[in-house]
Amino acid sequence: MSTLILIPARMASTRLPGKPLADIAGAPMIVHVARRAAEAGLGRVVVATDTQSVAQAVR
Repeated sequence: MSTLILIPARMASTRLPGKPLADIAGAPMIVHVARRAAEAGLGRVVVATDTQSVAQAVR
């Protein structure tokens, strides 16, 4: 059995709209999160989003 790491990324956050694409040290926040999850080596990392811009950022 393999492990799947699922990261939800919504652009419609009420407290911080656009949070997944917020710039942190030159890269979108979601890129940092996905990289750290992959570095953990626990399994496949999938970012679940309904926004094309988030999907493009993590490709």
